[in-house]
Amino acid sequence: MNDPFETDPQKRSEIVECFYWSLMNGWDIPRDIREHYGFSKDYELYRQLEDMDPEEYRQQRRKGSVPDILEVDARLTRAVEQVFERLCTRPPAAYLDRLHEEWLKLKTLEADPEHVENPFVTPSFLVRYAIDRSASDTVRQKQAQTACRKLEERMAGMTGKRQTRETEPASRPLRNRQPCRKAHIPVVAKPKGRGKGL
Repeated sequence: MNDPFETDPQKRSEIVECFYWSLMNGWDIPRDIREHYGFSKDYELYRQLEDMDPEEYRQQRRKGSVPDILEVDARLTRAVEQVFERLCTRPPAAYLDRLHEEWLKLKTLEADPEHVENPFVTPSFLVRYAIDRSASDTVRQKQAQTACRKLEERMAGMTGKRQTRETEPASRPLRNRQPCRKAHIPVVAKPKGRGKGL
């Protein structure tokens, strides 16, 4: 199928940039793009829930008359990620760093399911990766393992290499972790002086 949204280089570039900024900074997808990719329903529902008064939202949630905003956001995020990663085969480093940070959290949960109580492991993160906070440690561990494997496959597709399971020790606290970067090794000139034997 000849999709003008993807065959026109200018439009494709606009879509990639729009999805990137939305995923990194909050939703801002023009109507024509979200309608073309089928995101309108969840996008508009998310905006509607976000604009509700917090107390009214809690009451409506207790009654079951509105969906969980975290589930709507997770569904929208995953749908946008799928299209973005298909169109942008080499995403910016900041996007890959964000996925790497999430991979580290999943590895930590896989090693220690009780880490779910860490404040850096947010409810939205758990919903996005289908990890049930109220489940048993064994179930959470399996859920984290499954999510970790899927994320590894996504990252391998974008970077051409698979994450190594020993990239970070699972026991290291999340707050001290930084995105993986190539170490800078300074080159120091050899001191001038007399050579051997002089």
